Amino acid sequence: MNSQTLRRAWIEFFESKGHKHLPGASLVPEAMSSTLFTIAGMEPFVPVFLGEAPPPAPRVVTVQRCLRVAGAKSDIENVGRTGRHGTFLEMLGNFSFGDYYKREAIAWAWEFVTGRLGVDKERLYVTVHTSDDEAQEIWEREIGLAPNRISRWDEDNFWTMGPTGPCGPCSEIFYDLGPNAASGPDDTGPNKGDRYLEIWNLVFQQYNRTPDGKLHDLPKKAIDTGAGLERVLTVVNGKRSMYETDLFEDIVHAQPNAGATSLSLHEQLVRRRIIADHIRAITFLIADGVYPSNTDRGYVLRFLTRRAIRMGRLLDLPQGFLTELVPAVVASLGDGYPELREAQSRVMAALAEEEQQFNRTLARGSEILAEHIASARASGQRSLDGETVFLLHDTYGFPWELTREVAGEEGLTIDSVGFERLMEQQRERARADASAKRAVVQVGEGDLAAYASEFVGYGGLEADGTVLGILKDGSPVEQLAAGERGQLILDRTSFYAEKGGQIGDHGMIGRDGSWFAVDDAQFVGDAIAHTGSVERGTIHRGDRVHTAVDPAWRREIRRHHTSAHLLQRALKDVLGDEVVQAGSWVGVDRMRFDFRWPAGSLTEEQRTRVSERVNEMIRADHHLVTDELPIAEARKSGAIMMHGEKYGEVVRVVHAGPSVEFCGGTHAHTTGELGLFVILSESSVGSGARRIESCVSKAAEHYVEQQQRLIGALGTTLAARPDEIADRIARLQEEVRTLQRALGDMRAKLAASDAAELLEHAETIGDSKLVAAALPGFDRRAVTAMMNAVRGGLQSGVVALAGVSDDEVSLLVGVSDDLVARGIKAGELLGAMAPHVDGRGGGRPNLAQGGGKNPAGVPQALAAVREALLARR
Repeated sequence: MNSQTLRRAWIEFFESKGHKHLPGASLVPEAMSSTLFTIAGMEPFVPVFLGEAPPPAPRVVTVQRCLRVAGAKSDIENVGRTGRHGTFLEMLGNFSFGDYYKREAIAWAWEFVTGRLGVDKERLYVTVHTSDDEAQEIWEREIGLAPNRISRWDEDNFWTMGPTGPCGPCSEIFYDLGPNAASGPDDTGPNKGDRYLEIWNLVFQQYNRTPDGKLHDLPKKAIDTGAGLERVLTVVNGKRSMYETDLFEDIVHAQPNAGATSLSLHEQLVRRRIIADHIRAITFLIADGVYPSNTDRGYVLRFLTRRAIRMGRLLDLPQGFLTELVPAVVASLGDGYPELREAQSRVMAALAEEEQQFNRTLARGSEILAEHIASARASGQRSLDGETVFLLHDTYGFPWELTREVAGEEGLTIDSVGFERLMEQQRERARADASAKRAVVQVGEGDLAAYASEFVGYGGLEADGTVLGILKDGSPVEQLAAGERGQLILDRTSFYAEKGGQIGDHGMIGRDGSWFAVDDAQFVGDAIAHTGSVERGTIHRGDRVHTAVDPAWRREIRRHHTSAHLLQRALKDVLGDEVVQAGSWVGVDRMRFDFRWPAGSLTEEQRTRVSERVNEMIRADHHLVTDELPIAEARKSGAIMMHGEKYGEVVRVVHAGPSVEFCGGTHAHTTGELGLFVILSESSVGSGARRIESCVSKAAEHYVEQQQRLIGALGTTLAARPDEIADRIARLQEEVRTLQRALGDMRAKLAASDAAELLEHAETIGDSKLVAAALPGFDRRAVTAMMNAVRGGLQSGVVALAGVSDDEVSLLVGVSDDLVARGIKAGELLGAMAPHVDGRGGGRPNLAQGGGKNPAGVPQALAAVREALLARR
């Protein structure tokens, strides 16, 4: 039986038992989930278990893709080495939401395994929770299982998704792989080793664990069963390892032949299996809208990608091999997940970009890591210091887990405490930056739990509503008087709350001579909080009020939002359908559009064609049409949807000529309203991601007028016609570069004489020489020349130089080989200097370089080198 047949057999069996088949959810869970990825088949149904959402049907069957790479359910360390562990897995699930319970769940599980799949009953064993006499009795009396084939466990048979949420006792079915699979003489039953393979877990969901650790009864008892497709497939085909099934063998066979490698045949097979596992996870992650980055889900994707690439390097596989495996994954899983076929080109484009980026840094990073490993072993150390791990992570893109793995292969550990300290310092800097950003509405827990606001602003700018609640400084109050700021929550409003990248509306809320000026509108749960201040009179809770959105504000936002739709259509028309929206921001005077495009920056010709295409659609003056459709029908319409976005059962589909998208924002009545589209900038916002900032309408007219005035002023200053300005500036720039090169050459020639003076003033710290100097007016080229000159006259010692040019600091530290052997590293000394100039850097043990933006800190930076050397005396 192959994987496709098993998948279909599962669905058909439970459909025959009255279950509704639902498609699996994304690997990216709902926003309120406590997990980074979907890790269990039941996860999409957590709100149903808790009574917070109605069940989609009393009985449901699914095949759910899951990813387990971190936390309590991580299998990453054993991937490829055991026959049962992987990061990406498919969970076969059947669910009952207050319908059937233990008796039916157990009976159907046994019927499917022994009847439909034909698994030998004599090789099946089960476990139940120590408190679950009911399950034990069902297995014995109704299924006919001998008591000696049933064992009872406590924690092993109480299933939880995490520290909080739905949970309950469970009963697991195990398959006996035989004596040859035993881990040892004590491997005589389930949960005692590798001989007995768990293939099905029947969870009897009946509790909700709260943050205080207490268990509370769920509104209704439920059934949540999970059978790992990979493990079931292993058993059905008489294999001992899931890597021997079609799910993995097809991908292993698709890999290129190994080149020059010192790995044994067994270790080569392990690496190939790791690659097969990881490319399955990588393909689904990108298909589900996750892209490589240095944070959260993107970091996990980057780690898996770079780990797989490194495995390929150990096998001497050609560059780009990982991207070429995507079609094999799609061929293997496309029957169960048709969306993979649609996403194949997008997945390959994103993965190719990540492969190219990592290959550019892998060689250099590997060289530096090898040097540090050699240095550590030569000095008798058993661990790589945290600074080295951080340098590789921060500068060369080496995930720390990968550094740990490489070091472990060489018999070394890593200083994870020191690494985490440096990471925390970096996070603190990021938090400090974030604290300066725009604040959002904050309310107390439960203050708005009972409130919901109806948005009626699609049809007009004005509406009547009732004030349901008032917040001042985040706390509920009964009224707001003139001069006071706060938030009003209404039952009905014409104000659009910030969502989908479109900022909130401005305007007025009033009643009987009292006026509240709104300067923002934000969702807080299902309620819309109107932020602003009372300009006149008093607003009370319970007042009937009239809402009026500023027409000029809404008009310009509508036009800029519509331009986002036209821009996406133009990008796809010009660059291809692999362009995928990654985010947007719509304001009153500009629009920002982020998109995935692996080919790098747009050429001048591509920018021109995109701009021309948008303006063609504007001149066509298409009337916008909005349809509200069931999600399934909307998908069939071919409308563009945002990857990773959560949609309800009914969605708004907006037609703007050739542009058709899912969108809940506000839009122009016709594309002609936009008048003119202008691209303001195009830039990178991460690996494979680009950003276009643009404007339309009045903002575009204003921008064109500004540019005309600027060109006129430049022409006057340069004594050139508008068409001559670019050439004139180019000649001036070349003249400046020529003068700068001449100045640099002069400084380099003078470095020898200046070096002699620095050597005369060398300090003696212990038995080491230190030359530490600030070099005003020295750029990096001049500092490097000075370093070479000073090191040429210093047989043994440390040289620390800080050049300052145009408010930029260039740091360079050199350490003689004899001092390196004694444990003095240039990178560590540079690490002591860099924070004082708001900088960073790294390098080899004998030479490190960096930079910063705070020239005032240079004296402290040089003093830090002295202190570091004094500390080693």
